[in-house]
Amino acid sequence: MLNNLILDIGNVICDWNPDALVGGAFDSPVEQEEALRVTVGHADWLALDQGLLSMEEGIARAQTRTALNPDGIASIYQNLGSSLLALPATMDAMQRASSAGVPIYILSNMPKHAWDYLAANHDCWDACAGIVVSCEAGCIKPDAAIYRHLCERFSLTPESCVFVDDMEKNTTAAIAFGMQAEQLTDKHAGGDLLDRLVSRILAERH
Repeated sequence: MLNNLILDIGNVICDWNPDALVGGAFDSPVEQEEALRVTVGHADWLALDQGLLSMEEGIARAQTRTALNPDGIASIYQNLGSSLLALPATMDAMQRASSAGVPIYILSNMPKHAWDYLAANHDCWDACAGIVVSCEAGCIKPDAAIYRHLCERFSLTPESCVFVDDMEKNTTAAIAFGMQAEQLTDKHAGGDLLDRLVSRILAERH
């Protein structure tokens, strides 16, 4: 029976816009493209998500990959958390789901410094029954290990879970693991999607 709502953070709960993040550090399109390549687009970004690098190590390594202003490169990492702006419709729907008795869990790829910021600056996490972020789990989506980690940590069965993520590869991996999943292609429509899924969960209970 479907019972648990599993949510990604980026472009589901918070707006993730790497172009805007990099645009805040560099003015010219050429510099922005280069900055994206050596930061968000580099394999080290996934290592940050996985908890294998600290923010300081990530900055230092990125600065060696480019001749761009090192302060601008550093700011991309330092401003990541504050750049993840709340998506109010989803956050409001999380509170409605919690009030209706639907357990919410977080499953997100996120570096530690960004998660620390979000944990301290948004109150939507109070609606959650459990949280798994990749930097603490040591694995990242779409690796099956992180879906398994979530289920084992909170004693969930895959078939009881429906997972919402903005990336098709992550929802596909969730389905392969045994969950139901929905890809959120419009980050501003998260509230409607959550309300619909909560209605499904409540209907299955009866």
